Amino acid sequence: MIKKYYATAYMCAVQAFDGNLMCVTAEYAVRFLRLFIFILIWRSLAAGGVDFNGMTLPQILTYMMMASVLRQQLDIITPATSALWEGSIIGRYTRPIPVIGSFIVETIGRWWIPVFLFYSLPVLLISPLMGINPLPANYVCGLLFAFSLALSASLGFAFDILFAAFAMNLKNGCWAAMMVREAVSSLFSGALIPFAVMPWNLGRIFELLPFGSIANAPLSIYIGTGHSARLIALQIFWNAVLWIAAVLIFRKSEERMISFGG
Repeated sequence: MIKKYYATAYMCAVQAFDGNLMCVTAEYAVRFLRLFIFILIWRSLAAGGVDFNGMTLPQILTYMMMASVLRQQLDIITPATSALWEGSIIGRYTRPIPVIGSFIVETIGRWWIPVFLFYSLPVLLISPLMGINPLPANYVCGLLFAFSLALSASLGFAFDILFAAFAMNLKNGCWAAMMVREAVSSLFSGALIPFAVMPWNLGRIFELLPFGSIANAPLSIYIGTGHSARLIALQIFWNAVLWIAAVLIFRKSEERMISFGG
């Protein structure tokens, strides 16, 4: 089974470059431009004397850089919903690996590997030139971050499977499901704005929600501002709850699945 998963991930990684290389390069250039603009915004706010509720500018810059570098792991979108729309989801039921497992390894091969090689790694290497420290607060934070990131990715996959099931119950309302997801996850995950700088203790509330365990938890641990034990405990709890819900709801939703094409 491991060989089958590896073969699927490798095939998808190769397919990522079957198209126009200029289009792929342009996508990464837009990502870098977005990161650069965010860096300028935070530097401008710091120069204007804005209070970051105890966070320092270097911590915020490292947080935002890592959010950009790990975007594929912190905002997981598998082919589940798009495959339902295209009709290609039917073909996955003929493969020698479980459907949910297929979505996971396809995501790793198609997005994680190419993005790391051609965007994440270069950004990490040039980050000191932008005045950003790419290293964790200390080695303990680095080790806890690696564990937290794994829990975050697992939770992201569970969320995506739930949204795919949601789309099935909407009679292929795939784009509606995607828009709902993007509207919710952008703010409540902490990838866009660190919870620590939010006013009125909103960050404390968002931290308890499942979306807060996706981006805020590993990134806060990385820069040393989060309570590691509490954040990881929340991640483990939400993983247990949402994976049970995702598997049960997805299997039940398959009975209502309507998909043409492929």
